[in-house]
Amino acid sequence: MLHTTCVLDGPAAMDFLDTQWRELYQHDPLATPYQSPNWLAAWAGHLPHTITPVILAVQAPTGRALAALALAREDNGPGRTRYFPLSAPHAEYVRPIGPHAEDPSVVAALAFCLLLFAEDGGQVEMTDVPIGSGLGQCLTQATADGDWQHRINPCAEIRLPLDFDAMSRTTRRNHVRRKRIWKSLDVDHHVTYQQTRCVDELLSAYDVLVQLHQSRWEGHAQLPGALIASDADQWRSVLRHCGEAGATIATLVLDGETIASQLCLTRGTTCFSVLSAMDPRQQHLAPGHALLRFLATALPAEGIRTLDLGRTAPGQRAYKSQYQPHWSNTVSTVTTPHVVGTHRRFQ
Repeated sequence: MLHTTCVLDGPAAMDFLDTQWRELYQHDPLATPYQSPNWLAAWAGHLPHTITPVILAVQAPTGRALAALALAREDNGPGRTRYFPLSAPHAEYVRPIGPHAEDPSVVAALAFCLLLFAEDGGQVEMTDVPIGSGLGQCLTQATADGDWQHRINPCAEIRLPLDFDAMSRTTRRNHVRRKRIWKSLDVDHHVTYQQTRCVDELLSAYDVLVQLHQSRWEGHAQLPGALIASDADQWRSVLRHCGEAGATIATLVLDGETIASQLCLTRGTTCFSVLSAMDPRQQHLAPGHALLRFLATALPAEGIRTLDLGRTAPGQRAYKSQYQPHWSNTVSTVTTPHVVGTHRRFQ
């Protein structure tokens, strides 16, 4: 396939996001909400002055866009340029989009461009790329010679509706025990499960999630992409851009007080869990498990067939494994300026 690769930055990148990117997104069933134009434009709008949005666009000879990849470039002076995915580390899946985003020649063109950035003295950080994707395979290949540092990240997704009968005896017993606890709580207390249905509800529930998240992680090291105080207003803006059609927050309320909250993005038949928080004072009730069970039960009625729990830290694997997930991997790769010559493998 004949094509050329264009590097668009600044206003040109934002114009592409608002026009051609939308069409590419609509025609790519593999794209996730982390590639939606609303999500990316919202994060791009909050970039500091030292960081510029960049779009790598692969175009046919007619000028029609075949695929594109959204990046950001941080300029910290001569020899200190850094490239990374736009909206990282909040995006748990990073991939190019478009009807030809998985074509080998298109993927090779994108990978070649990333390596040229590195050869020019920049540092390239491609995080959370699905390892089974065309770009993920190219990046995995590039790490074999030792010029790229890389990390494999496990990700979990749950097929809905949950099939408890297919789970192990021990897992079923744990679910039954927790369900019994909440059933007994509902006798003497008021237990409510809620999902936001409009932007006002979304933003109101987000404020509660922020409070829970800060209480949960106070004094502890947070995971990549976690909500930090300096990002709170940016997240609010992002959710406003995504709207009720692209985002929802599920909450578990006990006697009028929210004790667990989970922010999700949706596209098609898949719901992506992004941020979750729970009241540390109610840890003995396992409110996170209870909320996840409520959410997994409610989603199929909305046409959702997969609940994606995203990247999984070592301490989270046992928790997610209790829902019989399908496991996949993403690769996070960091290049250094001395990768001269490795681009030949992508030609």
